[in-house]
Amino acid sequence: MTEVARRIAEQLRSADELRRVAEANTVALLCELAEEYSVGCDEVHEILAERKVTVGGAGTPGVSEFIALELAGLLRCTPMAAATKLADALNLKYRHPELFRAVRLFEVEPARACKAADLCSGLPQEVAEQVTSRWLGRQGKLGWTAAFNWLKKLIIEADPARAAAREVKQRADRGVHVWGLYEGVMNLTGRLDVLDARYLDAAVDRVADILAVEQPEQTRTILRAKALGVLANPAYALALLQRAAQPSLLDDPVDDPVGDPAFEAGGQRHDPHCLGALCGTITAPLSRLRPTLELAVHIHTDAVGRLTGAARVDKAGHITTALLAELLPGLDVKVQPVIDLPELPAEDQYVPSVPLKRGILLAFDNDMFLYRQHRSQGLDVDHTRSHRPGRRGQTRVGNLAPLGRTAHRAKTNRAWRVDQPRPGQLIWSSPLGLTYEVTTTGTRPLD
Repeated sequence: MTEVARRIAEQLRSADELRRVAEANTVALLCELAEEYSVGCDEVHEILAERKVTVGGAGTPGVSEFIALELAGLLRCTPMAAATKLADALNLKYRHPELFRAVRLFEVEPARACKAADLCSGLPQEVAEQVTSRWLGRQGKLGWTAAFNWLKKLIIEADPARAAAREVKQRADRGVHVWGLYEGVMNLTGRLDVLDARYLDAAVDRVADILAVEQPEQTRTILRAKALGVLANPAYALALLQRAAQPSLLDDPVDDPVGDPAFEAGGQRHDPHCLGALCGTITAPLSRLRPTLELAVHIHTDAVGRLTGAARVDKAGHITTALLAELLPGLDVKVQPVIDLPELPAEDQYVPSVPLKRGILLAFDNDMFLYRQHRSQGLDVDHTRSHRPGRRGQTRVGNLAPLGRTAHRAKTNRAWRVDQPRPGQLIWSSPLGLTYEVTTTGTRPLD
């Protein structure tokens, strides 16, 4: 069965190569058609004459205003979608010639190249070309998300002033919207400051943990949705948080602490002149009512110690160091010492110690399976070679790596095999015998 599956796998690989060839040719043909296309209606009234419009970025040529209609029929999509495809192709060819050449040589996925060109659309043409030229050499080793996170970092570093101006513009568009009643539920969307969003996420998690005690049958997703609703009622949220912070204030748990006589008598000093449930004295320290947010911010310097202009906020992405400086004042910041992985001693027990686990998770931003998709925080820190009781020093740097549950299961049942010849270098072998090298810089097929 393995030989049959291997043959099918090779056929799938060949089919995928044909797809890439077809997509690369489509990009080139879009440009060629746009350059030649004209409806030839010179004899009509001037106001109705065909016009040249620019659908791409600065430096791309004008094309017929009717080209998108033609392409819509050819590509079986809407005119807007066709115009977007054409803009991507023209941006590649005229603003990113090296990236366009790589697409023609099948060295980079056309969709990935078009996305990169789109992210660089606000940069001057020569700067945009420099950025994608730097990105091109490494992107092939990275999964989609990791590749574009790195590109966003390069864009910030290429023009920090422009990146800061874009952040100012985006922050001017902050807002929260409740919309779209659909079968008894509504949608909530918004755009928040980076730290406000992280604090909201932590607060939702905290209230969801409290609700889970009384509603264990609910899924985590539903509990988080209900928790956000609780936060919309400050008095009720405060009562829940106080009860959780000071459980001794209540002899018997109640479903709704707000308005309950026992709660008001034991947990609040009630003012008889107070109107409503917002009255009373908070007996828990405010620091215990505010969610604790452990947030890692990584700042890099160049060879002479100057900031590069980009900072990576854990679980948020890259922001400018200028915005970071604006967000931090007034917050309690704890500086953690840099963990030197080679100095972390080997351990004998199965579960790594807190310092060792923290060091591993900081060293590996993502899980160490192919084309990493998951952030390492919250993942299993797994032994590369299975832990065997009685042997010393097995839990150590060089035999640990963060893995998602699926990869962990595949390794555990030996569907996939993995070796770590040196710390941070994992060699994976698939069930069909295909091998891949995974490091902190990405994935490289070895076949």
